[in-house]
Amino acid sequence: MAADDRRVLIVAFDALRPDMVTAELMPNLARFAEAGIHFTDSRATFPSETRVNQTAMITGCYPARHGIVGNKFLDPAAAPGAMFDTGDETQLAAGDRRLDGKLLDVPGLGEILAQGGRSLAVISAGTPGGARILHHRAAQLGGFRFALHRPDASVPADQVKAMLDRLGPVPAHEIPSLRWLTYAVDAWLDYVEPVLEPDVAILWLCEPDNSYHHCGIGTAANLAAIRQADAEFGRILAWRERSAIGRRLQIVTLSDHGQLTVTGAPVDIAAGLEAAGFRVGKTVADGADAALAVASAGGIYVRRSDPDLIGAIVAWLQAQPWCGPVFTRDGIGALTRELVGIEHRRAPDIALALQSDDTVNSHGIAGACRHDSNYPVGGGLHGGLHELELRTWFAADGDGFRAGRKSSLTAGIVDVLPTTLDLLGLAPPDRVQGRILREALVDHVDPPQLEVTRQRFTAEGVGGYRAHLVTSRVGTTIYLDRGWAD
Repeated sequence: MAADDRRVLIVAFDALRPDMVTAELMPNLARFAEAGIHFTDSRATFPSETRVNQTAMITGCYPARHGIVGNKFLDPAAAPGAMFDTGDETQLAAGDRRLDGKLLDVPGLGEILAQGGRSLAVISAGTPGGARILHHRAAQLGGFRFALHRPDASVPADQVKAMLDRLGPVPAHEIPSLRWLTYAVDAWLDYVEPVLEPDVAILWLCEPDNSYHHCGIGTAANLAAIRQADAEFGRILAWRERSAIGRRLQIVTLSDHGQLTVTGAPVDIAAGLEAAGFRVGKTVADGADAALAVASAGGIYVRRSDPDLIGAIVAWLQAQPWCGPVFTRDGIGALTRELVGIEHRRAPDIALALQSDDTVNSHGIAGACRHDSNYPVGGGLHGGLHELELRTWFAADGDGFRAGRKSSLTAGIVDVLPTTLDLLGLAPPDRVQGRILREALVDHVDPPQLEVTRQRFTAEGVGGYRAHLVTSRVGTTIYLDRGWAD
């Protein structure tokens, strides 16, 4: 089949843990993976947060290259006097204007497709900022971007109005977000697909992320959300079966990260730093020693990036029982930021993840973490380097993919862009760090023989502290397996 005849639908199940995709809980998605190609060792990027991984997906690059180094980060040009919150549509739009459209350091999928005469449409039930990240230049390119949280900030206005007239208003947001799942799929089935027929569409579903966070992983409410997400995906598969396009529509299913169960009270890093004699502020422009953007992972920005001050804060962190792996630019007494792909001008001086382990929660689901967040004990969280945060769902099917296969080669969200472009007959830009998943594609009749090589890095800090990171490499692409600290 010629690439010109193909289109691509990317369906993202935010935070879906692959160990929860079972024939009982998600029969449609499980059957889909069996019929197509299932990547059984798929990985997120660090921090394992949504906007970071959304950007990796639409650029094929890691944060060191695309510039979105966390859900929140310091960029005085984008957000003077405050942390830049990429989940906030209003702040993100204002920051993008201040940056003259250079929110990302590299072009995203929408721009690349437009250069090749192709189109992108995005429907997002996730954060309003996430919708903009996925297609931040939609207005300039004449593309479609719809955020259920912010219909008023969606574009173009005439198409958004036409869709709302057809579907009715967006239902009130609730958790679990069952009606939002249905509405998002309706938006694709009843408007975007039949009216716009984009070459690529991204359908970003907010579950199970919402119910993981607020209800807990494995609770009745969370399981209901997962079942609903699967049922809505079943509607998409049923439509494709009866549609004239059939398997010329390549469907890629994925998640952006996993989640762990929140344990214990917030550690209150800011209060601890203050008690240790450090001044903590909203930014470091007002004379504060440090500014924080940490939940279960994140970073600390240090006044004037002072090496002595960085060293003192790192030493204090490593003495705390909740401190996991720590990363700095030079790696003295810590691992380097380069190892986790965040060596960028916006990166925090000190990146870190809080301690996590394999504790099983009351619903039989493994994985727990310390935190500095507002999520309830027993709720879910992500951002760090536990294997269950980094391991993601990834399966695809269409006439461009090999059928009935499982691939154990490490892959990841960073590979979505180059593989999507290849399916459409477009060459990925040279800057892309992800790889074309040739082992999964029918057009590559003799795919290269690839193997996974793994490497472990260790850094020693103060008081017997040791941090570890394990990475995988396939070809020239590096993936993160897990990180932890003794």
